[in-house]
Amino acid sequence: MREYVIQIDFVDRPGLGYEIFKLTEQNAIDKIAMEVLPEHGMVIKFRCDLDSKAQSLINDISLVTGVKAVKYRDQMPCEEREAELKTILNSVGEGILAVDKDGKITHINEVACRIFQCDPLVLIGLGVETLLDDKHPILDTLKSGKTYRLKEGRINKKGRSIRYLTSGEPVINAKGQIIGAVATITDFRQVEAIISKVDKIRHLTTFDEIVFQSDKMRQLIGAARTVAKSSSTVLLRGESGTGKELFASALHTEGPRHQAPFIAVNCTALPDSLLESELFGYEEGAFTGAVKSGKKGLFEQANGGTLFLDEIGELPPQVQARLLRVLQEGTIRRVGGGNEMRVDVRIIAATHRNLEEMVRNGEFREDLYYRLNVIPLTIPPLRERKEDIFLISQRLIRKICTKLNKPEIRLARESIEALMNQEWPGNIRQLENTLERVINLIDATEIQPHHLSVWADIGTTSNGGVKNALPRKNIVQLEIPCEGKGARLKDIVAEVEKEIITRVLEKYPSSRLAGQMLGVSNTTILNKMRSYGL
Repeated sequence: MREYVIQIDFVDRPGLGYEIFKLTEQNAIDKIAMEVLPEHGMVIKFRCDLDSKAQSLINDISLVTGVKAVKYRDQMPCEEREAELKTILNSVGEGILAVDKDGKITHINEVACRIFQCDPLVLIGLGVETLLDDKHPILDTLKSGKTYRLKEGRINKKGRSIRYLTSGEPVINAKGQIIGAVATITDFRQVEAIISKVDKIRHLTTFDEIVFQSDKMRQLIGAARTVAKSSSTVLLRGESGTGKELFASALHTEGPRHQAPFIAVNCTALPDSLLESELFGYEEGAFTGAVKSGKKGLFEQANGGTLFLDEIGELPPQVQARLLRVLQEGTIRRVGGGNEMRVDVRIIAATHRNLEEMVRNGEFREDLYYRLNVIPLTIPPLRERKEDIFLISQRLIRKICTKLNKPEIRLARESIEALMNQEWPGNIRQLENTLERVINLIDATEIQPHHLSVWADIGTTSNGGVKNALPRKNIVQLEIPCEGKGARLKDIVAEVEKEIITRVLEKYPSSRLAGQMLGVSNTTILNKMRSYGL
């Protein structure tokens, strides 16, 4: 028996489908599947023993009133979509694993199969615990709808331990129901190789490349140029997106260590166990899956140069203790090792957190805080140096147009005023994303205010100007209890969150737009709406 797929295009009329299916019965056709097309058509998959019988069916259907055309297809539309999805998944550099609401594996790409040394044909339809284990975080995501990020996992396969990192997201339908989950899988050895690689040829910023005209920045850069000449520890403070890594790079480039390595690591980008071994290295046999000869840590790789520790406020307690020892003694000890090694590394740390408050709350070591806070430099947010926005925007537009291979675009005078009137809570990073979005979506030589209003979530005033889409202040006014038993902090925070989401949804009535305005995913907004009964 051979299988055939035919597409039937028709003018819709009552009873047409019934007539077509009656013909399949009269021709003794074994129907396998049927799919309706959006534009007045259907695709039928069937099997029969002779080509002549299939052709006879096509001839009979062609004579039905309303049928415009009948033709063969290679696959059902759903099979074509599945093939396209498979191609997309296999083109991704990470492993992808998808499960349905019951935890059954629906998709697994080639990278994940290589990592887990498994056969997809055997796994599809089986419970995810048959491949991983019954405590894998993707199962919790199916129940709670919560995402997870960079969790370490381990399975034993053919007498070998396979170590990997995984992040996961729930799949939520339009009704807010969890219908599945997707996990990314990264081989632990691949992560180590990427982190440990020092890019010797990457461009490092100098202070001359930081554009500004405000007095605040002029004073800051003047002080930073002086600080760059020493080897003292620097603590860069500032909100997210203000350019702390650029400053760290410039401090290194204009200092006496500029010919030695500059290595940057984000302390939030790795799980605790990996962060410690990456910073300090490890000896042979320190843990299962460790490289036989051991491995240099980032401190050893940066010896003689600079190590930039971004988001230092996120360091776990055990790493805080080890970092303090490096700052005090100038020595490190590899994980699993017993020998002290002397290193000569300048530390530049950065954070947007309130370290002083973290010290008071016992979340950050006081002695480490004082060791890091030798030379504090605070980068002001954009809203405190609005006169810099025009110069920064020009530099960003040139960079974005080069990246997108587009002719350089100008800013209209009114658009400059509009950008300068924004609060920019995400600072330069938010400004860059906004400009890139607009430049991608317009076909003009000049950015006008209406482009910002339509494409950049910047609201328009009654006189045609542009205003903030979401004010930073006075979103919610709270009554704080002064007597008796006060409300719990958790309840107060929840009430504020509910009010903010409610007000944003009034203006942006979709989870996607509301999520963009608040800097979170639409899944987070949907979960919050469900939680607060919105």
